[in-house]
Amino acid sequence: DLKNLAKVGQFREDLYYRLHVIALKLPPLRERGADVIEIARAFLARQSARIGRTDLKFAPDAERAISHYSWPGNVRELENAVERAVILCESPEISADLLGIDIELSDLQDDDFIGLAPQQSISSGNTNLDPTEDLSLEDYFQHFVLEHQDHMTETELARKLGVSRKCLWERRQRLGIPRRKTGVASEN
Repeated sequence: DLKNLAKVGQFREDLYYRLHVIALKLPPLRERGADVIEIARAFLARQSARIGRTDLKFAPDAERAISHYSWPGNVRELENAVERAVILCESPEISADLLGIDIELSDLQDDDFIGLAPQQSISSGNTNLDPTEDLSLEDYFQHFVLEHQDHMTETELARKLGVSRKCLWERRQRLGIPRRKTGVASEN
């Protein structure tokens, strides 16, 4: 953090203010949800064009691995993984093993994340269940958390929503959704 370094005298303050035109706060990849695969596709397009292999695409297992990996090295790690895969790939499809990320593919299921598809068990006579396809992302988040918080841990909720626990906590704060206390009965 350059601002703190400038305050303690480890970075020139005048240089900090010269460079500090606009501050952008970008969330880490692990909090970006479905954006991660789109970012990976952009890196793939750039790298494959650079070496003249415009036929390359991600195999389904690679897309699952990209979506489920936590990316501790953030954008640089993702970019390096895609570049590595492009260099090593001999077929038109990039498989997950070419990415070189430490993720157990056998643990990944297609249903690890609940999408915005309508609920499957809605009968025509049951009107108290709304299809989730009509909800905004924030409304879906709130609906999902309130519906599942009694039988899921915070870690499970975050994983199903495709966000970090910190992001789950921040959204709860922003939307005013209190965290349920386990083992405490609410009395009104």
